[in-house]
Amino acid sequence: MKKRMPASSAAKPQKKKTAAKPRLVEQARLAANEITQSAAFRRAASDAEAYVSDPKRLRKLIEDAIGKINVIPRGPFGETWPYLLAMVRVVRDYQRAEYRDIAAAKLLTIIAAIIYFVSPFDVIPDWIPVLGHIDDAFVVTLALKSVRGDLDTFMAWETARI
Repeated sequence: MKKRMPASSAAKPQKKKTAAKPRLVEQARLAANEITQSAAFRRAASDAEAYVSDPKRLRKLIEDAIGKINVIPRGPFGETWPYLLAMVRVVRDYQRAEYRDIAAAKLLTIIAAIIYFVSPFDVIPDWIPVLGHIDDAFVVTLALKSVRGDLDTFMAWETARI
């Protein structure tokens, strides 16, 4: 004898589970590609080496980053805000020759992210309220994927110095 389903469950149509998570991942990947392939990001990445070899230019970049940090909203950066601050401090301490325990490629990644962050003319111009900082936050997040461990080491070094 066959078991019958109760009338209440038989009447409910089964919803198909949508692949929302993979769709969001794909959208994030496309956004990352759009930003990293932008002229502004490529320019920042290529300029990073020139900044390392020019102490005055590197000092000016640090000053500009601190100035922008003091006036922009933190919201778009979320959990990456402390790491953005650490990026600026590690470059400052590198420029001062106080901290050198970082690979050249990682330092260039951090400097490129800061150059992009400081530039008002990037994928989404900074003068557009709220939205203008979302791409900056995204670049910081992308950079963190490769330098988070180095920044954690740097912050531990900072704490040990106190």
